[in-house]
Amino acid sequence: MADLLTVVTAFAAFLAGPPFLASCADHADRCDRAGDTLGAFAWTLAGVLGAYGVGLAFLVLVIMAARS
Repeated sequence: MADLLTVVTAFAAFLAGPPFLASCADHADRCDRAGDTLGAFAWTLAGVLGAYGVGLAFLVLVIMAARS
């Protein structure tokens, strides 16, 4: 049961990742155009960490597929 929950969670993160990353890039661009450097940095950092999370979710899916 734990393996199924892990796969479902990783798959959900993998599917939800790209829209989140696009949203982060859009918010960072808006903040940059408005002159809010700290906000642009925060959204860029959120995008980088989100990309790391998507990569980690993909790695979990590959490992779980290899185990079965």
